[in-house]
Amino acid sequence: MGDHELNLKGRLQYRFDNFMSKGGFSVFAALILLFFGAFILMSVVRVVVNIIAPQENFTGIFDQFWREFLQISDAGAIAEDSDGNVLNKITGIITVFLGLILFSSLVAFITSQFEAKLSELRKGKSNVAEKNHTLILGFGDRVLEIIRELVIANESEKNPAIVVLAEKEKDEMDDFFRERLPDTKNTRIVTRSGSTSSIFMLRKVSAPGAKSVVILNDAAVDAGDDQKTLADARVLKTILALISCTGEENAPPIIAEFHYKNMRNLAKNILPEKISIIDEHSILAKLMVQTSRVSGLAQVYDNLVGFEGCEFYFYKPEGGVKGLKYSEIIFRFSDCSVLGLRMSDGTIKLNPSPDEVCGDDEVIVLAEDDSVIKFLKEPVPVNPLESKGYMPHPKSIENQLIVGWSGKTPTILAEYRNYLAKGSRIDVVVPEIFEFMKKDFASIQKKNPGIKMKLVVGNIHSPATIEKLKPEQYDNVIILSGDGGDSELRDSETIATLLQFRGYFKNSLKKETSTQLITEVADSENIEVIQEAGVKDFLISNQFVSKIYAQVSEEPDVLMIYDDLFSEEGSEVYVKPVSRFLKYIPESITFGELCAAAIKRNETCFGVRLKSEETDITKNFGIYVNPPKSKVFSLTEEDWLITLSEDDT
Repeated sequence: MGDHELNLKGRLQYRFDNFMSKGGFSVFAALILLFFGAFILMSVVRVVVNIIAPQENFTGIFDQFWREFLQISDAGAIAEDSDGNVLNKITGIITVFLGLILFSSLVAFITSQFEAKLSELRKGKSNVAEKNHTLILGFGDRVLEIIRELVIANESEKNPAIVVLAEKEKDEMDDFFRERLPDTKNTRIVTRSGSTSSIFMLRKVSAPGAKSVVILNDAAVDAGDDQKTLADARVLKTILALISCTGEENAPPIIAEFHYKNMRNLAKNILPEKISIIDEHSILAKLMVQTSRVSGLAQVYDNLVGFEGCEFYFYKPEGGVKGLKYSEIIFRFSDCSVLGLRMSDGTIKLNPSPDEVCGDDEVIVLAEDDSVIKFLKEPVPVNPLESKGYMPHPKSIENQLIVGWSGKTPTILAEYRNYLAKGSRIDVVVPEIFEFMKKDFASIQKKNPGIKMKLVVGNIHSPATIEKLKPEQYDNVIILSGDGGDSELRDSETIATLLQFRGYFKNSLKKETSTQLITEVADSENIEVIQEAGVKDFLISNQFVSKIYAQVSEEPDVLMIYDDLFSEEGSEVYVKPVSRFLKYIPESITFGELCAAAIKRNETCFGVRLKSEETDITKNFGIYVNPPKSKVFSLTEEDWLITLSEDDT
């Protein structure tokens, strides 16, 4: 019997422990039950006491219950028993003590639960109840620029939200955005802390309801191979977790960042129609090469990417464009520029042949907003001008100097073979030659026997080294920023190098030179300092790539346009002298007339660059991208047209 009682007691204790271990509601329910149990017990005691020693001021049993409730819930109610007998006073005292114990326990429980909830919120572990939001997984260097662009893109949206999930403390992320993004306009930024490859956390941040997902790599470009390999593996794991969370059919568009080509290919093959991979090094390297050969191109691209200004759109008018020639479609839009076609099979054709007849295709247009895109029934009237038509310009031998080595250097060297004539020269100066540099350089040198290449050791911060290099003998001096690390330190190094070259040109050379200084800037706030050092062409690298990420997150197919622009085949962006297009330049000319002159050379014109304003930052360096076709310009032979063309001739 004793054993049986002990076992029963143990089982009851076990069940009670399990019930209480659930926390939250269980503890609250237990406290409420104890409160009502104490109330009923003391009410029965008071009834019995009043049977033994009746009290005159009680009118009935419900009056006794009411007084008991008042005393157990409010200690001050014991004054009601001041005129009572001893037994009623003792009952009141016991009731008050029970009430104090139970109520203090209940208050303590509620307070602890409230603090726990606040702690959970601060840690960023609570659920996100958002739909149609942009989800950013990771917290890299470009997260700020991406969000800046998305804030601009969301201005016309209703109740937009950006959710950031990263393995950082929520407080730290909130403070970061609060300090650097004081005005997020109508966009809400929601942060959560946790693993980006956790299906549980992905559900918490409402990944299935996101309109797009951007996955950032947490390893810097200058990190070790092991660290970058591990970071790429994490991104791949995050993609798999995301697809597992949402399902392949319902997966939102995914934009991911990888260091290594094999990992990019592997990720792309998982879900080709949903996953976009941006090859940052390739894009920046190709743009540096193009910028070194076409002055002002970096600023033109800066106007093309992002949401501040003009954007790419795929547009199909009601009734379509079937039967119209490409040269006719250009003049069916008065306030936006036509750049090409997206064919019915999904392929992109930038600057197709003027005589190409369209089928069931979409038009690729450049516009400030989709609300201004209007397809005209009749073409914009344009006065015919006497144009030169296509006149090839032979390639000339060029000399290029590259200062520094980064992950982009091999791509830059390889890319030059598509542009330079045989006999051209490329020199690369570095403070120290490492084995991997020798290997990469020798491999590229072997593939380009027609171009003279040399790897030189030299301290570029020494005036003697610069004098020995004689930079005035080069067409361009490209100064590369280091990979990864703090953007301020990288820009400081770049500015120091620029000052060395400016000092040489100004003090040692003491004569005019046509050599151009070209560099990349990590932080856009250093633009004015870079210009002061005599640089006309600069690429804001981090901002540029971040803008592409933001654009692709809003419209994934835009990546196809960038892939086409930076591919070895097809048309690219060029800034060409207006004298190549017109036999004579009238005092005033409309942009529509300039478009007509360009299409006769099989080129698509979408902008103008004015020589008189090329150093004026307040006038966008003289660059006018996508002006209305009715806009009138007063041009000189020193001004340029911005076009899509197959080559720079």
